Amino acid sequence: MARQTASGTVEGNPLTVLLASASAGIRRRWSEELADSLALIEAVDRESLEVAMLTTGHLVVFLDMALPGLHGVDGVPDVQRVNPSAGIVVLASPPSERQAVFALVAGARGYCDRNIAPSLVRKAAEVVRRGEIWIGRGVVPHLLRRITSLTPAEDGAEKTGSLPTRFEFLAPRERQIALLVGAGANNKEIAGQLSITEATVKAHLTSVFRKLNVSDRLRLALVVSGQRPKPARMPRGYAPRGVAPEAPRPVD
Repeated sequence: MARQTASGTVEGNPLTVLLASASAGIRRRWSEELADSLALIEAVDRESLEVAMLTTGHLVVFLDMALPGLHGVDGVPDVQRVNPSAGIVVLASPPSERQAVFALVAGARGYCDRNIAPSLVRKAAEVVRRGEIWIGRGVVPHLLRRITSLTPAEDGAEKTGSLPTRFEFLAPRERQIALLVGAGANNKEIAGQLSITEATVKAHLTSVFRKLNVSDRLRLALVVSGQRPKPARMPRGYAPRGVAPEAPRPVD
């Protein structure tokens, strides 16, 4: 069994998860199914959440939107300030794509159903600790549109929607696909617009990610919009990431 030490780490397992929920049922289920695989800390309200975050170092916080004293998504930035190094995953019931975007804009690193299977909790925590985002596939187009609506075009980009000049080394088809990703299109929509297969879209995206040293379509959208995110590590098997709570895997 994993055992938490005084420093907040776990012997043989450095992954520490804080579950902040007033639901005794959720806490009991997680405790029963996760005790052997990670260090689990519990908080039942806003006060106990902040105490736990202040006394524990690096951790992933699963934050129930129904937590007393939280005030919904609006409370996420305040919770994050208590421990800036913590990765916050919002638990919602019922989850919604709109709320997911608001949660991520507020600083959360993940968003999933409050009734996420405990078997997926560790996977979600590992994704967040790597600096990636854990979200459902349906949220990605909404998030991309939100990004493009908030970010100005890079100086030198034409008003027609062309990419900045530093993209000129991409092949013409790669540039087309990069622009469509930046506009929030998914692979199926891109394939339809360009009259190519989804497999071809994925192949071009793999080349674009490699050439631009970005790891997913969210970071690509930021670059297309004129922002300059730090080059991301390429985790094993990484295609565009953002893992769906219902079926954790790369977002295409």
